[in-house]
Amino acid sequence: MQPWSEIEAELGTELPGDYKQLCQAFGVGEFSREVSVLCADETRVLDLPRWWRVLLKSDSSDGSFAPYRIHLPGTTGGLIPWGGARSDDWFFWQVTDGTVDEWPVLAMQVDVQEWSRYEMTATEFLHRILTDRTFRPHSVARSAFGPFFEPV
Repeated sequence: MQPWSEIEAELGTELPGDYKQLCQAFGVGEFSREVSVLCADETRVLDLPRWWRVLLKSDSSDGSFAPYRIHLPGTTGGLIPWGGARSDDWFFWQVTDGTVDEWPVLAMQVDVQEWSRYEMTATEFLHRILTDRTFRPHSVARSAFGPFFEPV
């Protein structure tokens, strides 16, 4: 069971429903040995609140996340991390004034400091990167066996 009320209280915002269902269904682990989703994680390895706090402490206006910033409770426009890939891509929501289920996904290719914005849910984005080889630059769809999940 994920402690959503505690996590959302710390972040100062609700989290998208599809993401919470994904964490409830799968828990902590890795998809296709490539992509991890941050949930509540007792081991702290893939723990969303922990990663958010770490990124928030290291954020600056001209830092790694420019032109964006990490989410501050009570504000809009900031980023909340929800996943990443072994290729050093990071996945975020951008907190907007709209409903949480309509927050865009922002994906960052760390090695080239390039951002992509997607008007889709985290689960749709995850599905696309796991199954659609043409969904560049973030696709990890290379396996002939299709996507799979391994708990951590």
